Amino acid sequence: MDNRVKRWKEEYESLPRHTHLPIDHFITYFDAINSIGVTEAGGNSRFPYTSEYRTAIEAVKKWMRAIGMSVHEDAIGNVYGKVKGINTHKSLMLGSHIDTVPNGGMFDGLLGVLSALSAVESFIERNGMPKWSIEVAVFADEEGSRFNHGLLGSRAMIGEINEDALHTYQDDEGTTIAEAMKADGLNPDELKSAERDMNEFIGYLELHIEQGLVLEKNKQQIGVVEGIAGPARETFTFIGSADHAGNTPMTMRQDALIGASELITTIEQLPSKYSETAVATVGKIINAPNGTNVVAGKTTVTVDIRDIDRDAREKLIDAIKTNATRIAEKRGLALKNSNSIRVEPVHMNDRMTNMIEESTNELNLTYRRMPSGAGHDAMLLGKKIPTGMIFVPSKNGKSHTPEEWTSLSECLDGILVMERTLGKILSSYKEDS
Repeated sequence: MDNRVKRWKEEYESLPRHTHLPIDHFITYFDAINSIGVTEAGGNSRFPYTSEYRTAIEAVKKWMRAIGMSVHEDAIGNVYGKVKGINTHKSLMLGSHIDTVPNGGMFDGLLGVLSALSAVESFIERNGMPKWSIEVAVFADEEGSRFNHGLLGSRAMIGEINEDALHTYQDDEGTTIAEAMKADGLNPDELKSAERDMNEFIGYLELHIEQGLVLEKNKQQIGVVEGIAGPARETFTFIGSADHAGNTPMTMRQDALIGASELITTIEQLPSKYSETAVATVGKIINAPNGTNVVAGKTTVTVDIRDIDRDAREKLIDAIKTNATRIAEKRGLALKNSNSIRVEPVHMNDRMTNMIEESTNELNLTYRRMPSGAGHDAMLLGKKIPTGMIFVPSKNGKSHTPEEWTSLSECLDGILVMERTLGKILSSYKEDS
């Protein structure tokens, strides 16, 4: 058994509310997938269309069949397991992804897929054939780690990716997405066939680790996600004069780095003025000439701005631009500004969100309504069909690292909420609703 999974299992103390769940299967699933693509640093690297990823996908397909699902893998590698309901023409979809970032952790994405399998297995065992069909999806290349083009599978499913992208984006070896797909036995030329008719779906439900500190800090067991923040990126280049550090008086400098630094300090204070859920981050700085004894002549900072409220986000962006202009003028610097990304925020479906909250209350679990600052497949599905999202805590807020950790008990609580919520959705759905 993988050492991390062994520790995860051994730390668990059995709770009565979990006893009906297929815990042994769930642990077996986790052990099998986390034994694939293990890195020297103790994490996992499972990139799409590699032999490691193919091994993991085939394991998931086998487990789907074992719990009575029919299995379909589409032309670009999305995998769907389906339990037919009494009414077969509509499905509730659950899912996530199993690819990772380089040297990633045990839970990101994978928990969403394996918890969906376990919730469905438990639900069918307790309730028999569902009123409507249920599908579990494993979306291809959510992270974008290999080709720098994420959410590929869910984009293809809703018809928002074109064939040119498959021949344009490459990995570090120069292999295009299309070439990698073909090497994995898939057919990128049939991209159009991966698009699904969204009228077939009642909705979409995804469970994920929080990837943040909020639930743990507040000692809450479940996050009821209200919306997924849309990221925007603005780049500011301050241009001054590169001069000798020893012979240029402090009062005669046009220091681009000082201007950029003032903007960074100002940005920290701005988000809370526009929204409780807004964030802004400067994580990338390029400084030139970047010499120890040279006054900086050109400094570029890239600002990542996110919120679930689009209007608040745009006001925040305007405020950042205004402050950048003010700082440049005050310091005698030239300023260039450009933007590279604008993704619309997506709000979760109110009805599904309320059902998640009701399920959590009925299970006597503590929770909070909250936004997701990170992007997920739910962000794409939420544009087309009713979508709900459940968070479970992340220890120390760690994610995209081998330190990523969510206890087995917390994972099982997430499965309980998912199982109860899917039952509510299936039993209450009417075609005219």
